[in-house]
Amino acid sequence: MLRSVPVCPKCDVPLIREMKGALEADVCPTCGGMLLSPEAWKIAREDLESALALENAYADTNPMPVLALEMLCPNCQIPMQQFYPPEAPNLTFDLCPQCGSLWLDDGELGKLVEAIRSRLQRPTTVPIEGEEEQQVFATDFVYCANCGRENFPDAEKCWACGEPLVPEQPPLPRPIQTFAEVTSMMVGGAGAVLFGLFVTKPQGDKVAALGLVLMVVGLLSLAALRRLWRRGRGTIFPTYSGH
Repeated sequence: MLRSVPVCPKCDVPLIREMKGALEADVCPTCGGMLLSPEAWKIAREDLESALALENAYADTNPMPVLALEMLCPNCQIPMQQFYPPEAPNLTFDLCPQCGSLWLDDGELGKLVEAIRSRLQRPTTVPIEGEEEQQVFATDFVYCANCGRENFPDAEKCWACGEPLVPEQPPLPRPIQTFAEVTSMMVGGAGAVLFGLFVTKPQGDKVAALGLVLMVVGLLSLAALRRLWRRGRGTIFPTYSGH
């Protein structure tokens, strides 16, 4: 059953109808999230200026991030499904399987606009024998050294974390990456166990100190792995997805 006035699935406050150019959406005045109809979704991907104006009209005013255990469609009140836009496959939206509406958290529409602009800025011309030259887009991705997300090769900053894209180390083979991550976690975990068991024991200061060293080594090793080498999809410790 459709609601006459949809409410935010996170804040439970009525959404406000906002229009920028030809783009119209229902926006939450508290968290800045927005509900786009299928028609509005199409306009947002084509009219980037209106999409940015809508994105900038509201911002998240919550002092702490608001998490929802289950995202219900503001219109239909049924669970929404994850949706990955083809322009930014690492960006996750919530899609209603019944009415086709999309829910975007604050900032996600701006990230989508950046991804679309990056993709459109530098087309590569490829001559095809017997036909006119056609423009196709380069498909080699550049990986952010900070968060490991995929970016188009002409992007200047990461669409996911906003950090400038800098040359990165070649990616580690997946078995080596997985082994290194597991080893780092095991070393840090063993150190935490030793520290917890012996920190209060008489004459257990040396063992506790060893545990503390192992914890630090494990955490620093894992941090180095995340910072120096990107994480491909399928690693056992995936990066934060924004949800």
